[in-house]
Amino acid sequence: MLEQHYDGVLGTSLDVTMWGNDSASMESAATAALAEITRLDAILSTWRDDSTLMTLNRNRSGDNLPPELLEVVTLCESWRERSAGVFSCRLGQIAQIWKTAQEQQQLPVVMDLLKLTRQINQSELTINADTRAITLGEGIDLEPSGLAKGYIIDRAVAVLRAEAPDATAIKVDIGGDAMYWGAPPDSEGWAVQVAGPAPVADNGGFIATLSLSNRAVATSGHTSRTYKIRTLEYSHIFDTRRGWSVSDGSYAVATAPDAVTADALATILAAQAFTNAQPWAAKLDDSTPVLIVGLRDMQWQSPGWTDLLNGEMRRQLRARIMLTMDYTIPRLRDRIYNRPYVAVWVGDSKGIALQDLLLLGGEERWANSNSVWWRRTGSRSNNNPSYNVTRPTRGPGDYQLVWDGKDSAGNSLPAGDYVLNVEASRQDGGHDYVSQPFTIANGTARYENPGQGEVGPFSFTLNVLPAE
Repeated sequence: MLEQHYDGVLGTSLDVTMWGNDSASMESAATAALAEITRLDAILSTWRDDSTLMTLNRNRSGDNLPPELLEVVTLCESWRERSAGVFSCRLGQIAQIWKTAQEQQQLPVVMDLLKLTRQINQSELTINADTRAITLGEGIDLEPSGLAKGYIIDRAVAVLRAEAPDATAIKVDIGGDAMYWGAPPDSEGWAVQVAGPAPVADNGGFIATLSLSNRAVATSGHTSRTYKIRTLEYSHIFDTRRGWSVSDGSYAVATAPDAVTADALATILAAQAFTNAQPWAAKLDDSTPVLIVGLRDMQWQSPGWTDLLNGEMRRQLRARIMLTMDYTIPRLRDRIYNRPYVAVWVGDSKGIALQDLLLLGGEERWANSNSVWWRRTGSRSNNNPSYNVTRPTRGPGDYQLVWDGKDSAGNSLPAGDYVLNVEASRQDGGHDYVSQPFTIANGTARYENPGQGEVGPFSFTLNVLPAE
């Protein structure tokens, strides 16, 4: 086994891990891979004034360019078209404006950015493969960081495989984006921890553990790299229509058979609000499972994401879960009795809403009266599939509902601690909210709650059968 760590590579760190029996060839391969990364950096870097890319930006055109530069720019334009303009490698001048803004501690002028982005989007970028020529239209400066790191990772892995043909497993990790080829001995794949969007310790805050083989992973968010101006921080990812820093983007983890695809996908998803990123990601093919986290930690996973989880997490998610709840709508002694509006939902231990189980009263005009539900999930009702599964308000009596352990995206919840929330309100009546913690774990558990006011007594049984 060979493990090598290098600092100051592409402005971050490089980690190379290889399994094999020929230590000499693996060491030689690692040296060759580092040389390849250095060579590509001299071509593609936006931090070096002497790079081929920066020279092209200054000259506005060039021919007989390195084939790697043509390949990267072609990929950039392809992803720009595929994402309907959400992804763009044309925003070098926009990035420079924000760098200057940070240096001067003065926000950019909105109208200046808008005028420049319109010019960029209307300009032509021409690529001539025969002469290896590129011509940049007015306002366009190349800034391919949205996929260049992935491209370089792929090239480094190719060098390692060529220079150490007997290697059985290879990892190349540059700043958290990585390619995992093969599998370490006695494993089904490389164990990869997925960090969450909140800035925490480097060895904590993980939201999943993946098992990857012959697959790349890339993460994109808005907290690790920012422009700090006065007391605020602004994302390094831009709205390609306005040139302004994205303020409502998602946190995205993308996987793909190659690193450049994973890198581009993560950037595209992070550049969009959750409500836009989710339907766009839903159209991706099965080879590129992704995880998207929006505001208030709302999550969406591609169907294939679960297949990439490590064995223990997969076993947990394959467990059969059934929650059966009996609840009572109380008859309160009011002179004028109006039927209550009731919301029942499952959340995590932090209060994040995961799945609506019941909504009595299907009109949005009453929703604000159940203020806890509205804050946590109802205000997203237009994008929450569960909101459409509603019933008219009901009179006093005993009722029952069931839940299969899945969140609003159809993903089974893993073992852990959760909360069943019940909220009820009435026009000209009261308003009460009650929560009942519970734990998803193998076996059968029963929970009882006396309720409070508008929330009548309720109980539920949770059956969890391990995967067969």
